[in-house]
Amino acid sequence: MGIKGKYRAFIIDLDGVVYLLNDPLPGAIEALRRLSENGVPFVFLTNNSSTSPEQYAGKLHGMGLEVEPDAFVTSGQAVACHLSERWPEGGARAFVIGEEGLTRQVEGAGLSLLEPVDSRGADVVVVGWDRAFDFEKLKAAVVAIRNGAYFVATNGDSTYPTPEGLWPGAGALVAAVSTGAGTEPYVAGKPNPLMVELALERMGARRGETLLVGDRLDTDVAVGLAAGVDTLLVLTGISSLEEVEATGIRPTSVAGSLAEALLD
Repeated sequence: MGIKGKYRAFIIDLDGVVYLLNDPLPGAIEALRRLSENGVPFVFLTNNSSTSPEQYAGKLHGMGLEVEPDAFVTSGQAVACHLSERWPEGGARAFVIGEEGLTRQVEGAGLSLLEPVDSRGADVVVVGWDRAFDFEKLKAAVVAIRNGAYFVATNGDSTYPTPEGLWPGAGALVAAVSTGAGTEPYVAGKPNPLMVELALERMGARRGETLLVGDRLDTDVAVGLAAGVDTLLVLTGISSLEEVEATGIRPTSVAGSLAEALLD
């Protein structure tokens, strides 16, 4: 029995699986379109917090795939879920290192945003991917955390796959803040199983009938193992077969690409 016949729902990473930055990977959109045509539910699970679900839906529309914003679970949403649990009445003050997709989620959880100059009074510091990251933001985050602010990160991905090679990921920024602050954050994104729980709930799917597809052993495969769902590693992004042997993190199966796994 092939992968499509074995599983009734799919959780799929984006970067390195469906596309590299703005370039769709060969056959990926066709494979997803085939799932949609066959009525197979799928949700995208991404550690990239810089983009909103609405923006992701627009991006895939431009690549030829029609999906709704609720088909995306982002690390920004996981952060918002965690913050809502910690401050159910809202009202906390947050200093955020991140782009619009993350700041929207934090505000949506009922928190107010602080500028770097005011960060000393923050209740929480949230760090995600930010292409405008600089020393002032680093300093503001470190000062706030050392002054007692709670420290939350979207994810620990050290790199981000693009057509020109690997860029620094959110984890590189998180590491800088963590080093300066002398403490580790609560990480809301993969490999935290919270994200898989959100995805399963979104689809109304069970663990045993769901396959998680990703390109990273340390986040995608690791979160599948933590959440108790089968995993498929595709070799179009970060991790290689050699790393499977070296790390001992074992996916349920491996394929060259999403298209290879899902297209007949």
